[in-house]
Amino acid sequence: MNCSFREFDYGIDVTLHEITRRGKRYVESGFKLDIQAKASINVIFEETTIKYDMEKKTYDDLRDCNVGTPRILVLLALPELEDEWAVFSEDNLVLRRCAYWGSFKACVASPNATKLRVSIPRSNCFHAESLGGIMERIRAGSDL
Repeated sequence: MNCSFREFDYGIDVTLHEITRRGKRYVESGFKLDIQAKASINVIFEETTIKYDMEKKTYDDLRDCNVGTPRILVLLALPELEDEWAVFSEDNLVLRRCAYWGSFKACVASPNATKLRVSIPRSNCFHAESLGGIMERIRAGSDL
């Protein structure tokens, strides 16, 4: 994977570009994923889902069907106490809690004016293996 970041805020924080090997070279495959990244202590954990209150404009950006690149929210759920967010030493870096991803493509419009609560399956942990699965679905033309 390779990534690119935006100089201006157009609703997407980072684009991940799939890199593939062609002979002895590595090249972009043309498959990519747009990510809106958030981190918050204000995450509600339920048995099978997490709930997060997001801005309506962000939700509308993520649910838009008329885009060329799939879009997801990646939400890093942080512990309440800032001192517990990360522990680091020369030997390791430990981030507390987990990041989750959600796709809201084609979700219904919300009548809310400014914020709404979204649900993300707790099974949608965002890590290297799940990103590989997401990219496989993008290559296959499947919905996320």
